[in-house]
Amino acid sequence: MIGGLGSLTAGRWMLIGAGVLLAALFPLVYTDPYYMTIIVTAEIVLVLNISWNFILGMAGVWNFGQLAIYALGAYGSGYVMLHYTSVPVPIAIVLGGVLSGAVSFLLAIPTLRLFGIYTSLLTFSFAQVVQYTAVNDPHGLTGGSFGFPAVPGLFPNYGQTAYLRSYYWVCLGVIVVSCFAVAWLRQSQLGYALRSARDAPAYTAARGVDLRAARIAAFVLSGFLAGVAGALYLSFQQSFTTSQMGLTPMSIYVTMMVIGGLGTVTGPIIGTLIVTAIQTKLINYPGWTLTVLGAALLVIVVFVPGGFVGMISRVNRRIATWVGEDDLPPGDPEPDQRLPA
Repeated sequence: MIGGLGSLTAGRWMLIGAGVLLAALFPLVYTDPYYMTIIVTAEIVLVLNISWNFILGMAGVWNFGQLAIYALGAYGSGYVMLHYTSVPVPIAIVLGGVLSGAVSFLLAIPTLRLFGIYTSLLTFSFAQVVQYTAVNDPHGLTGGSFGFPAVPGLFPNYGQTAYLRSYYWVCLGVIVVSCFAVAWLRQSQLGYALRSARDAPAYTAARGVDLRAARIAAFVLSGFLAGVAGALYLSFQQSFTTSQMGLTPMSIYVTMMVIGGLGTVTGPIIGTLIVTAIQTKLINYPGWTLTVLGAALLVIVVFVPGGFVGMISRVNRRIATWVGEDDLPPGDPEPDQRLPA
C-alpha cells in the first residue's frame, strides 16, 4: 500500500490480506492484559497518526493543532454519552468525529491564509487555547485537569479479556478502513491536487487547481478521523485528561510519523509500531525514552529523510533495476543508455 491502491499487484493484495488476518487472530492467542492494553492504545494512536499524516505529510500543511482536534472528538462524544444516554455509543463516537471535522473546517479558514512558520504558530496556539480552556473549564464539561467523567464505553458489561479483544478488533477495523481510504484518496483527484500543492504550489495554481478548497477538504477529513480516534480513546480508557494534548505527546507522535515516512500510507503503521516498542521497553527508564527517540529522529532526518518506507522503496527500486539488468540480452546497452523508441 506504499503507492496506493492503483499500484497493488495480486501478490501485494495477498500479503495485505494475510497481514490483516494474522492481526485479527492475534488476540485469540495472546491475552496478557497489560500488553493488550498497550497494543489497543497504540492502535488508537495509529488512527490519530493516520489522520495527522494525511494533513501534515500528504497535504504539506504544518498543522500542530491536531491533538486539540483529537481532544475535541473525545470531549464531544463523551458529552453525548453522559447526557444523551439513549444515543448508541457508536453513534456518539461518530458524532465526536463530526464535531472535530466541523472545528477543523473553521480552523482551516484562517490557517490557510498564512504560510510557513505562521501556519505552525497559529495551529499550535489553537491547541494551547483548547488545552487551557479544558483545564480551567468553569462548567465542569471537561473535568479539568482531573479528567473527563467516566463514560460507559462500547462494551461496559464485558470481562477484561473480552473487553480488550473487542476494542482491539474495533480499532483494527478502523485502521484497515482508514488505510484503504487514504490509499484511495492518494490516487484520487484530491490526492493528486494535495501532493501537487505541497510540492509545487505555484505550478498547481497555474493549472487551475483550487488549492484552498483541496486543503480545506484535507483539514475536514483529517479532523473527522482524529475526532474518531479521540472518541475511541475516551471510550476505551473511560476517561480523558488534558495531558493527552501536551507538548510531549505531540513530539512523540510526530516522531512516529517521521520515522515511518511522512506522506505515505504505511509510514504511520511502521513508525507507531517502532516507537511504541521503544517506549514499552524503556518504561522503567522514563528519562531515556525521549533521549532515544530524539537520537532516532536525528538519524532518520539526516540519513533516511524518507523514513523507513522511503528506505524500503529505494531498496525495492534497486532490486528491480538489478533484476531488469539481469534480464537484458547479451550485448544490449544498460537501461539508462538505451535510445528512446
